[in-house]
Amino acid sequence: MEPRKFFPLNKSLFKKLAFAASAIAVCSIPLSLWGQEETFKPGGKPEARIFTSLNTTFSDGENHTKFDLTRAYFGYSYNFSKTFTARVVYDAASPSPGKPNFSGMLKFAYLRYKTEKLSVTSGMIPLPEYEVSDSKWGYRYVYRPAHELYEFGAAADLGLSATYNFTEWFSADLTIMNGEGYKVLESDSTFKAAAGFTFTPVTGAFMRLYLDNMSKDGINQQTLQFIASYENSNMALSAAYNIRKNHWMQENHDFQAFTVNGSIILSEKARIFGRFDNISSINSDNEPDPWNPSRVGQLYLIGLQYSLAPGVNISPNYQGWQPSGSVPFVSGFYLSLDLKL
Repeated sequence: MEPRKFFPLNKSLFKKLAFAASAIAVCSIPLSLWGQEETFKPGGKPEARIFTSLNTTFSDGENHTKFDLTRAYFGYSYNFSKTFTARVVYDAASPSPGKPNFSGMLKFAYLRYKTEKLSVTSGMIPLPEYEVSDSKWGYRYVYRPAHELYEFGAAADLGLSATYNFTEWFSADLTIMNGEGYKVLESDSTFKAAAGFTFTPVTGAFMRLYLDNMSKDGINQQTLQFIASYENSNMALSAAYNIRKNHWMQENHDFQAFTVNGSIILSEKARIFGRFDNISSINSDNEPDPWNPSRVGQLYLIGLQYSLAPGVNISPNYQGWQPSGSVPFVSGFYLSLDLKL
């Protein structure tokens, strides 16, 4: 009895079947990836943020206690595509000396184009130097960042800004703006030009150089800022130096500020932070006294931040201000609250 023969192997048929199977396998890869790719859907979301506090201040034997609602932001952001976004934010500010009522103004209103390398923002834009100063301080609801507080630059302005990431560790930005800030519309044909250069040489390290210039009637107002910081999972430390020449187009109105701040992370929800500012006028030979005495002095600040819930931070903190000259020292104890929706 002859052994049973299996189906005879046809080499040509085998090659055709193998080729067909390989082709199906290759084609199925992109098809499966396409099936997993998410389709972009335009959409937006509202935003709101509120800064409030209960505080007691002491100076020259007197004390004052009050509730404060220092800021309330309401806005909306919308994503037209993966690269185009828009944002509008309304700013309601608390009363100030001489202004007993709340005031409201447009803070941001801009269109942004952003890719991996390039970002272009136009309209009432958040200025790059403000965003960096704010992020390196990190506790705006407790105290405003030095660059904005001492009027080296505004938080926002009408203009155009472009940032380009040349490498993972170096980027540069250019900004053309009105120069008056978001509280005042353009009143003349004078513009401010600014440039910033950011370096992140190693993980956690950050350095930035910023310069701007604004000219009118033969006078140049110029600002320089340098920031250096380092942070890791346990702490953060940042220092900044600001100097301005011919402030608000006034000759010999020069001043400078040095600020250093840091945080120690105690847990996922708690951290201790502190800050020291030193502000001084640069006097000319004909002006022995500071031209801006209300702004000259030293700030001492220390506090604890605790996160009650996502978007809710509370901070008991102490703030001390030593004005220049013979003006009394001002102490304040604050319970600051930050609500972000």
